[in-house]
Amino acid sequence: MKARILDVYINNLFLMAKRHNAKLYLVGGAIRDYYLDKDTQDYDFVLFGNLDKIAVDFAKGLNCKYIKYDKKLKTYRIFCRIKTIDITEPRGNNIEEDLKNRDFTINSIAYDIENDTIIDPLGGRDDILKKIVRINHDNCFLNDSIRIIRVFRLAALNRFDIEPNTLRIAQRDSHLLKNASKERITDELKKFLSLQNTFTYLLLMDKASVIDSIFEDLSLTNGCIQSEHHLFDVKTHSLSVYNFLEWSFNRLDRILGRCYKKYLVHFSSKKGNVLISLKLAALFHDAGKPFSKIITKDGKVKFPEHEAKSSELFGMYAKKYPFGKHITKLTKFFIEKHIEPSYIFTLWDKDKLRFEEIVDFFLGYEEYGIDLLFFALADTLAKGKISAVKREVYVDFLRFMASSYYNKIKPKLSEKPLINGKDILDMFPSIHPKQIKFLLNETKKAQITKKIKTKQEAIDFLKELI
Repeated sequence: MKARILDVYINNLFLMAKRHNAKLYLVGGAIRDYYLDKDTQDYDFVLFGNLDKIAVDFAKGLNCKYIKYDKKLKTYRIFCRIKTIDITEPRGNNIEEDLKNRDFTINSIAYDIENDTIIDPLGGRDDILKKIVRINHDNCFLNDSIRIIRVFRLAALNRFDIEPNTLRIAQRDSHLLKNASKERITDELKKFLSLQNTFTYLLLMDKASVIDSIFEDLSLTNGCIQSEHHLFDVKTHSLSVYNFLEWSFNRLDRILGRCYKKYLVHFSSKKGNVLISLKLAALFHDAGKPFSKIITKDGKVKFPEHEAKSSELFGMYAKKYPFGKHITKLTKFFIEKHIEPSYIFTLWDKDKLRFEEIVDFFLGYEEYGIDLLFFALADTLAKGKISAVKREVYVDFLRFMASSYYNKIKPKLSEKPLINGKDILDMFPSIHPKQIKFLLNETKKAQITKKIKTKQEAIDFLKELI
């Protein structure tokens, strides 16, 4: 094992600990990843000895930055060029006690660097081989409720099963999340949502009441029956949208065809924000329905302006959970606009969609319009009444829209505008500044659709418009 594990960072730290008569153990994720044959860039150590002296000298010796935090345990986090290293004081009098006080068996294995031996008092290696996440003891979540979310994230990350008693204890203690650190909950949620193929684990989270404990208002969507266009209640539908989003992004090349690589540039560069925002929007896009549900005189179920209420609800939780400005803004955008593509699809399906309307859509949203179309596709498929043939029609529509954007619209967006805001103010000094954006947008649309080709034509177009 030593040949696989040791590198310049570990070797330097080990030698420094030895010079100070301290005992150093590598623990946690790096050991787990070793048995899973994965590379790791994060190392966790337990040090029996002078932690302050050794950690600071180690960081300075390699010219690495570090921070010290002391919550339950004193820890130094050291940021090296390609590694992040945590060095922590022990959780017990010896390494066995330390390991037994950790969260899951698969994280409770230590490597004794000096003796080149593995210490595994709880059978973590066997659980790794069996692909099982198991808590160390029944008080695991009582000691730190954030572990409730982490158990699902670790299982999703490695495609592991969650041991039945662990799932039962997670459900028993899920209410503890209501009083947990909002920052730590957000951090775990973002890590979970940024993974692909998590739907199975999201269902388990919902079954264990984790979703409703974090976002209490989503509990109201359980059993909220929808219109005849939907097969499922609001909660089941929302979870299904999440599922079809992952289904779509696992089939990007098939859905987008020749535009696949072009979209991948956008998606890859913004993947974390886009994927997290889409999945949050899946959970919240219909959250306002229980608050806006009405029954019409003819007995039909309606949810007027539920998008606005859903966005408002998510905004309330975004103040509690610091997802960040960009994720919050993008999630609210997907929630508020998720019905809009259905209007465009109806026109396209009837062969009545004009190029000007496609330009208008993408001028407003650019490549986030493609993301919105993916959300609308997932939302449509999740209604539960779409045949395989009809599904392919929606896929064809998305491919058509993407092709229109990348092949006809995006190349024109980089062209120099025929007219700018200063030109408009010079010509129409009394115009309200807020109108300028609208006029510029209309002029750009006319330029893309080739209604105007020169600055004079743009001026004449504006005069007629105003």
